[in-house]
Amino acid sequence: MAEYRYRGKDPSGKSVRGKLRAGNIKEAFAALQQRKIFPYELLPEEEERFRKVRLKARALGEFSRQVGTMLAAGVPITRAMTILVSQEKGEKKRLLYQKILQEITQGNSFSSALERCGGSFPTLMVNMFRAGEASGNLDQAAVKMAVFYEKEHRLNSKIKGAMTYPIILLVLTVAVTLILFTFVLPSFVGLLEESKVPLITKILLGISGLITGQWPWLLAGAAALALAVRYILKIPEVAFRLDRWKLGLPVAGKLLSTIYTARFSRTLQALYGSGVNMLDAIAGSAGTVGNRFLQAELREAGVKVREGNPLSGALEGIRGLDPKLIATVLIGEETGRLDSMLEITASNYDEEADTATTRLISLLEPAMIVVMTVIVGIVLMGVMLPMMSSYSNFI
Repeated sequence: MAEYRYRGKDPSGKSVRGKLRAGNIKEAFAALQQRKIFPYELLPEEEERFRKVRLKARALGEFSRQVGTMLAAGVPITRAMTILVSQEKGEKKRLLYQKILQEITQGNSFSSALERCGGSFPTLMVNMFRAGEASGNLDQAAVKMAVFYEKEHRLNSKIKGAMTYPIILLVLTVAVTLILFTFVLPSFVGLLEESKVPLITKILLGISGLITGQWPWLLAGAAALALAVRYILKIPEVAFRLDRWKLGLPVAGKLLSTIYTARFSRTLQALYGSGVNMLDAIAGSAGTVGNRFLQAELREAGVKVREGNPLSGALEGIRGLDPKLIATVLIGEETGRLDSMLEITASNYDEEADTATTRLISLLEPAMIVVMTVIVGIVLMGVMLPMMSSYSNFI
């Protein structure tokens, strides 16, 4: 049983407010009707907490799959959400689903209910469900969203899995560096004669002394630097220039373009294939690519389409999109099968994005190994040179 607070009118038109306990929002509404109270506001006591929920790709996919399956089986959306509320074990998600059920019970559409959830659901999903409601194919729109976010989750999981080894190498590099500078090098200080210490060894010993003697300040400085960099990267102009620079990288730039093109084509196909008009489909797809520079270019392409240009012409020459996409769009426009061509292209690019992600992450592994080798090599050189010099003098 949950507690609800309400505000409404009694039969005489007088404003009333209060609280009551009920199993769900529907039961609370029915209980007020029995009391002859017409509620214009009926909220769970903990309703404010749902705004903190930010569903990830996996949760969005599961939600869409459950809704689509029940709608396809003929279950009304109100009943479907009631089932989801009763089955959800997590408190935050349960409150979120209660909010959706409450909005639907009050007469709002499913897409409007999602839109009123404080940003818990992305605009792409809201627009897809709105198009599904307009065409009478809400169940199909839900299934498409399930497939879309399941693919997004698999890609994100693959990236996280591929990043495991480079992260381990990074941690090992930092750990080995700290051990060499804080334990290995200081142990040689008493064994070396000051006059015979090479320059590289003096520099390394200076760094070692700085780390061991000033580590609190160095740690604070590193934290401050990390916060400063994080703040700077959030500046729109800086983020825009950085994203443009990424596309110009020799090898990684091409791989990133493949990933961005896959995201754009997949989203464009999902929106356009569900009945969203091309202008809104381009705008919605631009927001999912993950690159501000490319996002601005795609929005400019939307302006060109609004002015009467074909999509293929509007996309032509955009830096960061694979040229094969423009060729495919052109064929789709000429044959009148743009929807099916986009669907084929999106599937192909999903596979290419997986390959590009693997290759992109694999570039980090040798780079980390080289960095660790150089650091260890320099330290060993600083240790071995004076030892070899002392050994030759002893002979």
